[in-house]
Amino acid sequence: MSFFDKLKEKLQGKKEKRSHLDEIRIKRSVQLYEAGVAYYKRKDYENSRKYFEKALQYDPDNEDIKHNLRVVEKQATLIEEEARAKKEKKDKAINKTLSQESENILKQAADGDIKDEKFYYKALRLDSDFTQEEIKSRIDSEFRKWRTRINSPNVKMRSEAEEMLAIISQARRILLK
Repeated sequence: MSFFDKLKEKLQGKKEKRSHLDEIRIKRSVQLYEAGVAYYKRKDYENSRKYFEKALQYDPDNEDIKHNLRVVEKQATLIEEEARAKKEKKDKAINKTLSQESENILKQAADGDIKDEKFYYKALRLDSDFTQEEIKSRIDSEFRKWRTRINSPNVKMRSEAEEMLAIISQARRILLK
């Protein structure tokens, strides 16, 4: 028996006992329930949850509404977990790639006491035929990139960012005379 059949039976069985306000309350519950179902079919779980909660306020004993509300909340939780896992995977991939590149640069910086222009060109991935304007643009973009990583929750990323910012500021002094 569907939800609507149960409601009809409920309405017909208690017709004499209910007031006009009760009928309005049940009709409103049905409308909100239908809206919740429509949003669920569109996979708009947030709005679906809101409408089921409102319908439950009008008809707190309705088991169908309670069940659908639990289903929507479970679906929303699954989607949030998938998004969180996807973001973590993406962040790990980015951090791994950046760490490998910056590790090589930082090793070279630690190995050589005297850093010449070639080192800074290599560290900032510059070509020798870049103009001063292009060099300035690349230095600025690298600075912005590493400055955002200085607040990373990853300790290794923060330390790499600090060291790279030091290298970038030295490159700015040497390459932009």
